[in-house]
Amino acid sequence: MVELWNAPGQQWPGTIREIAPAADPQARTYAARIALSGAGAEAVELGQSARVYVLHDGHAPLAIPLSALQRGTHGEMAVWVVDKGIAHLKPVRTGAIGSDSVPIIAGLTATDWIVAAGGHLLHEGERVSPVDRDNRPVTAASSATVAN
Repeated sequence: MVELWNAPGQQWPGTIREIAPAADPQARTYAARIALSGAGAEAVELGQSARVYVLHDGHAPLAIPLSALQRGTHGEMAVWVVDKGIAHLKPVRTGAIGSDSVPIIAGLTATDWIVAAGGHLLHEGERVSPVDRDNRPVTAASSATVAN
């Protein structure tokens, strides 16, 4: 799916035609060429910048920090999920592991709170105190409104 930077919220289906073989050393992004058809092709000008969402089974994969990925009790990939202040190790199915993140194909939802760092020190059922991206404590009442 393609979302033009000058038209946020509007998305059009596209097909990847070409991906650069190396990442830009400063931005750490890959240049890509996307083919659009129909209304999408009419809405965009050649060379225009856009955000591209790569879909898996019709959905954009959920990506988590690589540091959140752990080995489960039977060697499978897993993530510590925090539910009501208690940590539980949850098996997940991953996509291709990147340099700093990994897509989660199954096992998590976008509303799950996960342990992003220090998971190797946790034990099943251990009480944890969730914090937001700015390392501020999150209360149970506000956790439903804070974006993960």
